[in-house]
Amino acid sequence: MLAAATALVFAASLAAAADVGVWTPAGSSGVVCIHTALLPNSRLICNERPHQNMYPANANTGGLVSAEIDLLNGADVNGFGSWTAKFTPREVATDPLCAGHSLLANGSWFQAGGDPYGANNGQNPPDGRKSRRIYNPCPVGAAADCVGSWTTLPDMTTQRWYPTVATLADGSVIIIGGTTDAINFGQLADINNPTYEYWPSKAGDPRHLDILSWAFPNMLYPMVFVMPSEHVFLFVSNKTVIIDPKTDNLIYTVPDMPVMDHAPWIYPHIPTMTVLPMTIKNNFKFTLQICGGSRQTTIDASPMCWQISPEDASPQWTRIDDMPRGRLMIDSVIMPDGKILYLNGGSWGVAGGDPGEAGSAGGPIMAPDLFDPEAPSGSQWSTLASASNYRMYHSGALLLETGHIVTFGSDINNQDDAVNKKADCMPQVQQFNAGCQDPFNTNIERFAPPYLQRAERNGRPVISKAPDTTTHNSTFIVELSTAASNVARVTFIRQASTTHQTNTDQRFIELNILGRSDKALLVQAPDLAGRAPPGRWFLFVLDKDGVPSVSKTVFLQLGAATQVPAGTNGITSSKNAAKAASSFSGISSLITAFAAAVSAFAF
Repeated sequence: MLAAATALVFAASLAAAADVGVWTPAGSSGVVCIHTALLPNSRLICNERPHQNMYPANANTGGLVSAEIDLLNGADVNGFGSWTAKFTPREVATDPLCAGHSLLANGSWFQAGGDPYGANNGQNPPDGRKSRRIYNPCPVGAAADCVGSWTTLPDMTTQRWYPTVATLADGSVIIIGGTTDAINFGQLADINNPTYEYWPSKAGDPRHLDILSWAFPNMLYPMVFVMPSEHVFLFVSNKTVIIDPKTDNLIYTVPDMPVMDHAPWIYPHIPTMTVLPMTIKNNFKFTLQICGGSRQTTIDASPMCWQISPEDASPQWTRIDDMPRGRLMIDSVIMPDGKILYLNGGSWGVAGGDPGEAGSAGGPIMAPDLFDPEAPSGSQWSTLASASNYRMYHSGALLLETGHIVTFGSDINNQDDAVNKKADCMPQVQQFNAGCQDPFNTNIERFAPPYLQRAERNGRPVISKAPDTTTHNSTFIVELSTAASNVARVTFIRQASTTHQTNTDQRFIELNILGRSDKALLVQAPDLAGRAPPGRWFLFVLDKDGVPSVSKTVFLQLGAATQVPAGTNGITSSKNAAKAASSFSGISSLITAFAAAVSAFAF
């Protein structure tokens, strides 16, 4: 009997050791997903650039540059079977390439800016540089044949190409930087746009930012995040300014990042910056992590990673463990268990180029690297199973409600032709020969992280009911069809949009479990709109083995907090419920104190 039990434990250990994730094809996006947002019902909305040079218009869409993708396309959201995505072309009024974007409080996708290519070449869609547009998705649970649509908003005050957009604590939007035209790094022109503005528009738009003037041309897609104080963190090259959107005061409390063997930390060198998970264990601390990009002294990518907690009294940049390999054009995806997957990109060069121009960057990196924020220094990184698709310039990745990650995009995908110097296959020839590699990658690939391998073997928690909406600091009930006693954590992840390794939407907050019954949990919503901007959030419950449920989508909205009465659903309070319930309020006081302390720096 003991021998049999030992054999089972040994077999389980071997299986766990082999858990490095599984990649499977997931169908076609129809367009190259350069700009991508998550929609309800496991859908994506993607935009590509108009095909140009010798490449004919996209035959999948009749030349349209936008498509909505139904990833499940009839597959069971709770299952582990195959997916074959279905795409539906969507018409957009102006060229959305090179826009900035974020998901709004109501779940719609807001975009600002775009590209002049269509206007300059007599094609559609026309110039989108001054445009603002919104994609309105179908609601959760809509009919399978329902698709969303684009709406055009009033123009911005100025043209913007490669701006950054972030949704703020009050649900409005800040639009920062960019240029007034497509940039040529070899022949710089006076096209910098060192300003920012808002949607809805405010008197005084646009507003000047000296830091964007200083950084030119290293100021495209600046790194922008709203913070718990509701101030806005803005990072370009190696400098930071904090914007108070209520007063437009500029605050300079964050020191410059140390200058080492690294090119400016921004496009075209393309690192990625991520808000680290805010957890009970780290007292919901707001910390940013930046990784990857180009070296300064060679063409190789850098493995460096740095962290900053900008709302500390005396913030300092801290270098942490290097990634297992140098990587640029790198995407990060926060997973339900609080670990972060770094994937896509290449090992040398810089981003940029027209379709098919595969010589600016190379060395596609197929294996993702997993970062564990709670692991001790020296053991924070591990490497998982390799993908099948090159994901170079103009690619991305997003988390889904199932716990899978999908990767997509890349329109300079003819890496092998470039490496093998197939002269008749390069764009300068101005013809697309049948023997050449298609640079436009519309393949979607699905990654099941190790926790889904464990789920397939042993099952996963199941949420049977959760509220459609909640407000900050509210308590609410999560009902389960599996045992609540086996739930170790409840996590909240904001749904996201991404382009050019820029994702201002995603962030992770662990929720306090205030009580439980046999099949229900009482949890507390995040406290601050600056920490948790309003919008659509994934709600996951995780078992004691770190396996997440399929999520429920919860709209986190502004408004008065509501409390579940004691004893609802037979729930009894946890021993540490009072401590947990007060932890957010204590942090809120610290944030208020921080805002007062830094006001002396505003000018």
